[in-house]
Amino acid sequence: MLLQDDEKGHVIIGEAALHLALANREINVVSLIAELGCMAVDISSDARLIELSEARRCLKGLITPVHANQPMPFLRTFAGLNEEKN
Repeated sequence: MLLQDDEKGHVIIGEAALHLALANREINVVSLIAELGCMAVDISSDARLIELSEARRCLKGLITPVHANQPMPFLRTFAGLNEEKN
């Protein structure tokens, strides 16, 4: 991901994490990559598809055998805070 696109990439990854958290699914690098792929289905905007693809590529660079399926519990905390308000 290009440096100036870093913020967009973080937002898109955050969107994917939020989708997973709200669906009460595990949040890890592999599930984020899969969710970004699901988000790309039925998208007609070329720019959005490129952003999703770039975010997936960035996450794929983070995959290591030890950390790929490691949960990210701090993201679950955000979902829990949202539930407390409702």
